[in-house]
Amino acid sequence: MNSATRIADDRRDSGFTLMELLVSITLMSLVAVAVHSGFRLSLNSWEKSEKALQRQRRLHFVLDLISRQVGSIVPYYSRQHLEGTPVDVLLFNASAQGVRFVSSFSSEGRAADGLRLVEYFLTDSPTGEGKALLINDNALPDNAELVGKVFTSFSRSEDGYVIAEFGSFVASPESSTVLVDHLSDAHFEFPRKDKDEEVPAPGANPMLMAGRQGMLMAFFNRKGRASNKRSHLPLGLHLKLSWPEAGFFQTQDFSIAVPIQAGI
Repeated sequence: MNSATRIADDRRDSGFTLMELLVSITLMSLVAVAVHSGFRLSLNSWEKSEKALQRQRRLHFVLDLISRQVGSIVPYYSRQHLEGTPVDVLLFNASAQGVRFVSSFSSEGRAADGLRLVEYFLTDSPTGEGKALLINDNALPDNAELVGKVFTSFSRSEDGYVIAEFGSFVASPESSTVLVDHLSDAHFEFPRKDKDEEVPAPGANPMLMAGRQGMLMAFFNRKGRASNKRSHLPLGLHLKLSWPEAGFFQTQDFSIAVPIQAGI
């Protein structure tokens, strides 16, 4: 065997060349990157699906809560005084941004728990991303405590009715809970009866005289209105929630309509 043949055999027996090692390492790296990318895509897809499922469950919980609390609205009249005259004011406040009412259903206990002062309203999201639907749910304060917390002032209209001014909706770290987050908008609507069937708006009460005559008129006013308390409330609540993009039930908008079946 000549020297050239021995050299070739020695090279074959010496193992991989540097170029072969580099090529092998490169191929293994590409395979590892492909496997890792596939794993990350699968994980991200699973996380998105899990997050969407959690949001849907959360939304179902919120809709059930709203249905129960709105369905348990109580036509509560607060005894207040205007110019020394006792007046009864319906504690119900509604706007496009929120609603305030008295309910017998507690969001904490998920059951009937006395009278509760409930507020649903739209505000800036605590996370800084869009809007959020919040709830304030507390035990109903005494009538004296409502002034300043709920009512800001009272006045008489030209027709002789007492009109209550309500305070703005305020988020409280102690009592506020985020129901739905990352919203682009939320809109409240309150369908009412036709004008021919309308009664004085919530918070409006006939003018009463001072002294014993006023107390007597207030008594007969409450007796005559007892069968009509429900008619001072709207027929129901229509809430429309909007998100910047589809995700909840594959839609950007979601609406719920809840009839108000207030007891006397």
